[in-house]
Amino acid sequence: MYGQADYDLTDSTSFYSEFLHSRRETTINTYRQFWEPFIPAWEGHVEGWDGYVYLDPTAVTDHSGSVTDIEYTRGVLGLEGSIGFWNWDISWQRSLSSGTYQTKIIYQDALEMAAGAVTGGACEGELSPISGRECYAIDFFDPEYVRGNFDQGTRDFLFGSELGKTIYKQDAVEAFITGDLFEVPAGVVAAAFGIAYQSDEINDTPGATTLAGNSWGMSSAGITAGSQNTRAVYGEFQIPVLRDVVGARSLDLTASARWTDVNTYGSDSTFKIGANWSITDDLRVRASRGTSFRSPALFELYLGDQTAFFDQRSDPCFNWALAEEEGSINPTVLANCQAAGIPGDYNEDFGSGTAYTGGGAGTLKAETSVSEGVGIVWTSPDGRFATSADYYQVRIDNQVDDITGVDILNLCYNSENFETEPFCDRFTRNDGTDGNYNIIDVFGGYVNVASQYIRGVDFVASYNDDTPIGAVRVRLDHTVQIERSYKQFEDSEPQQYVGLLGNPRHSGTLTAMLERDDWSYTWVARYVSAVDNYGEYVNGNETTYRGIPVTFIADAPTTVYHTASVSKAFDNVDVTLGVSNLFDKKPPLGSPATAAVVGNAMLYSQYDQLGRQAFFNVQYSF
Repeated sequence: MYGQADYDLTDSTSFYSEFLHSRRETTINTYRQFWEPFIPAWEGHVEGWDGYVYLDPTAVTDHSGSVTDIEYTRGVLGLEGSIGFWNWDISWQRSLSSGTYQTKIIYQDALEMAAGAVTGGACEGELSPISGRECYAIDFFDPEYVRGNFDQGTRDFLFGSELGKTIYKQDAVEAFITGDLFEVPAGVVAAAFGIAYQSDEINDTPGATTLAGNSWGMSSAGITAGSQNTRAVYGEFQIPVLRDVVGARSLDLTASARWTDVNTYGSDSTFKIGANWSITDDLRVRASRGTSFRSPALFELYLGDQTAFFDQRSDPCFNWALAEEEGSINPTVLANCQAAGIPGDYNEDFGSGTAYTGGGAGTLKAETSVSEGVGIVWTSPDGRFATSADYYQVRIDNQVDDITGVDILNLCYNSENFETEPFCDRFTRNDGTDGNYNIIDVFGGYVNVASQYIRGVDFVASYNDDTPIGAVRVRLDHTVQIERSYKQFEDSEPQQYVGLLGNPRHSGTLTAMLERDDWSYTWVARYVSAVDNYGEYVNGNETTYRGIPVTFIADAPTTVYHTASVSKAFDNVDVTLGVSNLFDKKPPLGSPATAAVVGNAMLYSQYDQLGRQAFFNVQYSF
């Protein structure tokens, strides 16, 4: 629902208002496997089974999914008016987002209690220690149980649901005034000045079972709650410098500055300056330089402790002797794993490790960035041809990032200062009893990344002409990615991504259109250049699998997708019929261990996952 109301109070002052409310409900029905107990066959608890093995009845259930209900409300009240040649505006805005999420769960303590009863643990008349449910003796080895055809007693004991809620509220007040300051030989200097205040609050309360860490196979989470207030003062100037002189049809400058104070972090200043220089009527040069400042979001600051799980094979020291034989292990990692006393043939997986993540309040710094660009624009005198080239570079410092459990392990064992590396203190490992060197838990969370650096060139070329067969429009948009680097910490080696999977050096779109009478015909070709990850491996695309030499695929060729459409304009209606991915091109194939894939199809944003699609659009104007 949306509403708008305006009212003129006087000839120079007006009241305005807006109201928006939306609600959506999302229901997900799915299924999952779950397992428990692990029963030692050699102890004779299950008739007909013996030997040094564990019995693990793994069932499947459709008791999995969620219902999410989100309501969003936004209201605006404001006054605007004029004083001479100056215009002013004062507004207040409130937005409130409220969401509930109901999730189907399996009680961890109930499952463990029923599993314990198999080996003689208490059950009849007892209550599960956290969920308080009356114990039920489950026949884990009934074929119907494994098929997911549970009796009512099993369902009542193991299954339930919980309700969590998230509330996010924001209030913002802003006032600005804009107008002409004074006149100079090249024109009028214009300016704008403003102040702003904003408050943000978040409160996310997971369900009771999640808070207690009692949902089987699911991450646990704490309450995320906090608030933040932001104040700002800003100004902007538009300055005409030259008009109709030798070497300059016009030269205009824009300059802006902003001071921002966040109560949780302190203050910072940002600015932007730009120049637009028209050398002739056909040739123009533009340039800009600016900075930005972003304090961490409330979620990044106050996230309640959450848990997740990771595969033990993500441990850099897992089976390091085989990795050494294959030449696929970093020498620093190899030396550190050896120094830690981990056997080279350690390859037992005793279950997932647990990774903990929390907010970074008190340790996170604000993100900052510097962006620069310079470009040239040329248009032919007759207006048929136009082209531009813009060089850009952006550096981001202290970007807020979530360091995962696997990141912590890699940062520890890749360290040149392994004995004193702080990241090695953020996880615990089993001591090797019974050959178990698995990771128990890892403590990650939000940290500041040292820096990211991006630079490249954007090209645009167009041709427009009226011909005997109709109006012809052709446009090429092409991007060259020169550099994209990432440094985790100040003493880290920069990681370069250009040319790797997901980061093509060249990409663009070629659009050709013919307009004739009330008809228009369009052909679009979208393309990305070839990429590969082979430079990241010591032996290129060669390795071994269980001792057998194999090759893997971690590259994608230059890929082009075509879309064709035809449109017809009627009196008040425009109709478009078209086909995207006209030739039904499939995503490139890759090896799961070396590329992001679904099955063997590469899963990167540049590639179409859906195949050929027809579309039909109708637009009505009134």
